[in-house]
Amino acid sequence: MNLDDCFGKGLLKRISPDMDNARRSIVLSASNIEDAEANLSIHRYRIVAVSSYTAMFHAARAILFRDGIKERSHECIPIYLKEKYPTLESFANMLDSYRRFRHNAIYGLDFAVDEPEAKAALASAKEFLEKIKSVINEGK
Repeated sequence: MNLDDCFGKGLLKRISPDMDNARRSIVLSASNIEDAEANLSIHRYRIVAVSSYTAMFHAARAILFRDGIKERSHECIPIYLKEKYPTLESFANMLDSYRRFRHNAIYGLDFAVDEPEAKAALASAKEFLEKIKSVINEGK
């Protein structure tokens, strides 16, 4: 799928830019990181992975809100980031990789998340949020 497909299928829609929702998405991202940290301390590794992805998802949505884009598909967010923000390609790839990981963690019948995977997911989420905050603060 490409960006034109995402818009053509209604999986991404143009809306008015909304910095308030962008800021709220950043706050929600940070809250999900806090949830991941709390769950790491009690060895709830699957929850750490899911919360870490959710933190990345909300951070990425902040850019979309700022740009006046509403998502209706997790799959189209990394596509949008790669197309509109080439410097974020590695972060978009990270987001997409954790999107699939999260899907397996939630729906996979035999999927387990171990401590190193959980720690890596949390570290990735923190790095992702910081990068998105810097992009938003510097403007496009």
